[in-house]
Amino acid sequence: MARLLSQQEDFMNQPSMLDTLIKKAGHECVFLPKFHCELNPIEMYWGWCKYRYREVPRKTFEDAKHCAEEQLNACPTEVIRRFINRSWPFMSVYQLGLTGKAAEWAVQKQKQHHQVSQRAMMSIEPVLG
Repeated sequence: MARLLSQQEDFMNQPSMLDTLIKKAGHECVFLPKFHCELNPIEMYWGWCKYRYREVPRKTFEDAKHCAEEQLNACPTEVIRRFINRSWPFMSVYQLGLTGKAAEWAVQKQKQHHQVSQRAMMSIEPVLG
């Protein structure tokens, strides 16, 4: 019954409690698809911090806590900007309706030519095959 109700137009257009709470506080909330870390710069930041954390030797739990805090604060702003800039091409090709290997191919083409031409998009069929 809950599934049936959740698919009704009245319920689908209703913002979630979390969305309402965030907007009431004067912020904007963007929900990203699950399992698409290429769209989420925070995942790249988290990966960067974990990599750096593993490189530092730790002997005690206190050392580990201190090291974790240090690594979370150590990421330079320029690196964070790169993570954000790395997400934009994926967002644009997903908006075009590409997924999986086709999206990866289009992002690579876009990286080489700064945009994906219409002709390149037409030649995507061999990539998918």
